[in-house]
Amino acid sequence: MKFTQIIILSILLSAGWGCDKKNEDLIEPLTAESFPQVITFDDEGDGDLEDADEFSFKLTLNDRVDTSGEEPDGKIVPLTSDVTVLFEVTDWEGFSSIKEYIKDTRAFYEIDDCTTSEDQGINLNIVFDINTGKGSVRFPKNVTEVEVVFETDEDLLNDNLLNTEERAVSFAITGVQAAGNNVVYNKSAGFTYEVLDDEGISGDWELDHENTAAFTAFKNLFGLVNEDISTLDAGDVDKIEISIEYGEIKVIVELKETETITECGSMEEVNKVIELEAELEDLSELSDKGDIEFTGEVEQPSGSLKEFVYTGSFQVVSDNLELVLTGEYDDDETEEITLQLTK
Repeated sequence: MKFTQIIILSILLSAGWGCDKKNEDLIEPLTAESFPQVITFDDEGDGDLEDADEFSFKLTLNDRVDTSGEEPDGKIVPLTSDVTVLFEVTDWEGFSSIKEYIKDTRAFYEIDDCTTSEDQGINLNIVFDINTGKGSVRFPKNVTEVEVVFETDEDLLNDNLLNTEERAVSFAITGVQAAGNNVVYNKSAGFTYEVLDDEGISGDWELDHENTAAFTAFKNLFGLVNEDISTLDAGDVDKIEISIEYGEIKVIVELKETETITECGSMEEVNKVIELEAELEDLSELSDKGDIEFTGEVEQPSGSLKEFVYTGSFQVVSDNLELVLTGEYDDDETEEITLQLTK
């Protein structure tokens, strides 16, 4: 009997010890607030024409889980105290040294749609050494995004030649001085600014809407995805422009009809516009001829989106651009249509 009691007691003690051991090894899940804030680039890259006098990158914070449930996809939560972000140039092409191209730098953040920190005389302590390519900027608390601007020599790369080699400058974030705060940076993120050549396809091109054949071709091509374009009358149009930008193409129809808009307390009369935007999926940028493909989406009455695709080729001769395109949208397809445009 005593022997049996000893065995039972031993089993109970072992079970108790096992429970205590299990509880000691139990790891409580981290709350959203326990994870560090992560500073990263807002985008992987940008670009502008070779005569641009500045470029910039934006520093932002990764989205965090919204514990309130108001933003199911997450939201940016501002820092609770200032940090200093370190960055540096990691590579460049098209010029012999950084200081040959970059002349000065500044930084700001938006306070509202009409006011920036520069307007208020707020100093973000921007530092940039043009000899080493290393710099730093203050990322203030209660701010979700800081923009770092680099002023450039607008004449250095602005030649009259079609450049077939890439011209670009790349950056990386190299550190965060957070004074004990739970803030880190995205070590894998990078940003590259590309110089676009206006002797190639990049830039603004105009279509002669007073030319009946050219205007009809334009309507047949882009009227496929935009009803306002399909019903246009040439007499209502002031200008038609196709703009080839970094990573996107814009089709802009400026009408003769005007409207009054109010921006930052000022009223201004402007021309009404019809605008179509699409992402460039394929483009032979470093050539005067090649392939082009761009895609976009059109919102349906139900609120859903349907994709459109334009594919074809281009050729640049002096200040003239020939686009040969076929459009596909909602089970409809255009024939091959040629557009003639000029700078």
